[in-house]
Amino acid sequence: MNVALKPQLPHKARVLPGCELGGYETLFDELSYWIDADNITGQIPADLEGTLFYNCPGRNRIGDQQYGHWFDGDGMISAVTITGGRVHYKNRYVRTPKYIDETAAQKILYRGVGTQIPGGPLKNMFRAPGNAANTSVILHGGKLLALWEGGKPWELDPATLETIGEYTYDGGLTTMQPFSAHPRVDPHSGDLYNFGVFGVPRPKLHLYKIDPSGNMVANTSQYVGDYSMCHDFAITDRHAIFILCPAFMRSPFKFLFGLQSVFEAIEYDASKNTKVIVVDLASARIVREFEFDCFFGFHLGNARQQGDEVSVDALCLDTMDVMGGLSDVFMERGDNFKFLDDGARFYRLSLNLATGASEKRLVEGSLAGEFPTWNPHCTGRDNRYTWLGTIVENGTPYSFNAFQKIDHQTGELKLHDFGEGRFTAEPNFIPMAGSAAEDAGYLVSIVYNQARAKSEIVIVDACDMQRELAVIPLTHHVPFGFHGHFFGQTFVQP
Repeated sequence: MNVALKPQLPHKARVLPGCELGGYETLFDELSYWIDADNITGQIPADLEGTLFYNCPGRNRIGDQQYGHWFDGDGMISAVTITGGRVHYKNRYVRTPKYIDETAAQKILYRGVGTQIPGGPLKNMFRAPGNAANTSVILHGGKLLALWEGGKPWELDPATLETIGEYTYDGGLTTMQPFSAHPRVDPHSGDLYNFGVFGVPRPKLHLYKIDPSGNMVANTSQYVGDYSMCHDFAITDRHAIFILCPAFMRSPFKFLFGLQSVFEAIEYDASKNTKVIVVDLASARIVREFEFDCFFGFHLGNARQQGDEVSVDALCLDTMDVMGGLSDVFMERGDNFKFLDDGARFYRLSLNLATGASEKRLVEGSLAGEFPTWNPHCTGRDNRYTWLGTIVENGTPYSFNAFQKIDHQTGELKLHDFGEGRFTAEPNFIPMAGSAAEDAGYLVSIVYNQARAKSEIVIVDACDMQRELAVIPLTHHVPFGFHGHFFGQTFVQP
C-alpha cells in the first residue's frame, strides 16, 4: 500500500534566506585532527568502524574570480575516520595541474565544463577543460582515486591524502578515454565496472572492468549515436544499463573555437526520445535498446534482473535546466524555489529483453530527491529500500535538509528532517555488522550547521530514520559537494 505522508511533512514559514550560502565558501585550510570526545553528542555505534572518503569542490572561487559552474571547483577530499569510538578528520586538495597552476596565479587559467577563461575566444580556443578531480572518490584494489567524469582518475595516498598522480591502470585507459565518477562494484565478485563517454566526431561509450586486485581486465568501445550526456549507470549481475538523454553537441566548433563552454555547446532536444541501452557485461555488446518519451535522467538508483525482465531506478526530470541552475552557487534561491514540486522524481524503468516491452512508473511513496543510495550488498540485485536526500519546507528549504527512506515493497515513506538551518550532503548507508536485515545500519553524512557556520558528522539510524545516534562537530565547515563512499578500512592510528 502507499502510505501518504504528505500531510505530515514539515511546513514552516520560510526564514533566513541565503543561510546555506556559507556552505559553498572555500575551505582554505588543510587539516588533520582528532575530535574531542567530550564535544560529541550521542554515542557512536560500537560496530561502526572505517573511513568515509568524500569529494567536493573545495573552492568555487579563485582570487576575485568565481568559477562559471559548481562542477568546476577544485576537488578536495575529506577523510572521516571512525575507529574505536573515536573520530578523526583530515582534508586535502587534489594536486591536479589545474589546482597547482591556478593556486600560483590566483586566477582562472583553465576552462571547465561551465567555465571560460576570462579574455574571450582566443584564450579558450582549442583548450580542453581542466580536470578538477572533484566529483567522487573510491577505494578499490588498494588504490584511492579521486574521480571526475571528463578525464582520468587521480590517485591519492589513503593515509595522508597526498596526491600521487594521474592514474591510468598501467596504461589500460588510453589518452582519449575518460573514467566516470559513478563506478559500480559487484558485491559478489568484487569486480568494479565503469564507463566513459567521449569520441570525435561521434561519441563512443567506453566500458571498463577492473578485477578485485585493481587490474583492468576489459576495455571495450562502441558508438551509441550522437548522445553527449551520460553521467551515471547501473548494473545487474549480468548487464549494465545506461540512460542516454537527448543532449547533443551537434557541432563542436563553437566549443573548439572558444565561443562556448561545454554546457553551452550541449543542446537538449525535448522533441527526441530518451534512449536506454542494456549491455551484456561478459561480452560488452548491446543486448537491446529501448526508447522512452523524452526525460532527463542524471543519477540512477539500483538495478535488478529476473529472467528477461530488467528494471532500473532513476531520478527523472522533463528538462536538463537544473544544470544551468548550478552555474552560480552563491545566488540566493527565491521563494519560487519549490523542490518537492519541481525536483527530480524517482521512477522505475522496466525493460523486457525478450519482447522489447518497457514501462516507466513513479516509485510509490517517494518524494522529489537526489543522491540515491541502498545497501551495497544488494547492488545489482533486488533491494527493498532506497535512501535519498530531499528538501522539505522546514523553514530553510534552500538546500538538501532531509533524508527520505522508500520501502519499495509497501510504498511506505520515512523521513529524517535535519531541522532549520542544517544542510546535508548525500546519505551513505553502512550496514550494521552481524545483521541480515537490509535496512539495519547507519546513514553517515556531513551536515552544514548554519547557526555554527561549521559542519558536523551526523550518524542517523537508517531503520527508524528518527534518531541521530551521534553528532560529531568539526572545527570548520566542509564545502558542499557531491559523492563519497564509506569503507571498512582505517588508515589513522587511534
